[in-house]
Amino acid sequence: MDKIKILAVDDNIINLATIEQELKDKYEVVTVNSGARAIRYLNKEKPDLILLDVQMALMDGIETLKEIRTMENGPAIPVIMLTAKKDKETVIEGSKLGIMDYVIKPFDTQDLHERIDKALKKVGVLPVEDKELYEGVKKVQEELRAKNIRNAILKMEEILSYKIDEEIFGRMQNAKARLRANDVETADRLIGRVLKMLERTVGTEEAAKIPISAGEMNARLLYVLNDLENFKVKEASQKLEELMRFDIPAIVAESCIAAQERLDEFDDGAAEELVQQALSEMKNHLI
Repeated sequence: MDKIKILAVDDNIINLATIEQELKDKYEVVTVNSGARAIRYLNKEKPDLILLDVQMALMDGIETLKEIRTMENGPAIPVIMLTAKKDKETVIEGSKLGIMDYVIKPFDTQDLHERIDKALKKVGVLPVEDKELYEGVKKVQEELRAKNIRNAILKMEEILSYKIDEEIFGRMQNAKARLRANDVETADRLIGRVLKMLERTVGTEEAAKIPISAGEMNARLLYVLNDLENFKVKEASQKLEELMRFDIPAIVAESCIAAQERLDEFDDGAAEELVQQALSEMKNHLI
């Protein structure tokens, strides 16, 4: 597999040599010492990420970035700006031009690697591993339960900034919307369901499930349907929650989670269809 390609732009050759030395083991690093040379390179090649110094002679970082954004592939390339000091005006101007992040020089190597890693995950060049995603969602849940709502929303927004599975993304968006509407209880339930989905793939201790027979699983789903037919929404939701403690097939679990979400929205009909679907999927799984 080809290495991820990073274009480093700085008019200080010592800075370029340092960047190349720190990143070369993990990335293919291309270095140029002016904004004009960066533009010429980008007319022929498309790197996965650009590290762009702010303070350059003749054509500074902001001018170079403006030119990059007018190029055919320019808007899609993530850019991290390098600045000698925390220049608020430069950061604001860069943000308007879509920079992904900024790093203050002299930079810390680990911090630089982490910021590059995050930027590449946001555009999907690097995958977000299920374990990492699980830990991120777990932190959201911890903030919620500590009643740190603002922190929970910020952590949600960070997760949503990454390229992640559409189903997880949709559930996190729903949880965030509920939280912004001050419906903390529902948001917490939705986050819990995302964690249950992820637990099946990350091998956490929480993922250890209680065995259940096919007959009992079938009976529990039928009890849920009976509650729904008698408009006992709370009882149906509780039974689905209890069922999720058991080691049930992933495809059945997904239908149960989706049914719970429909019940949160008081859509009993859609929830009933999803429980019927779970029953059907369970039978197909056992064939």
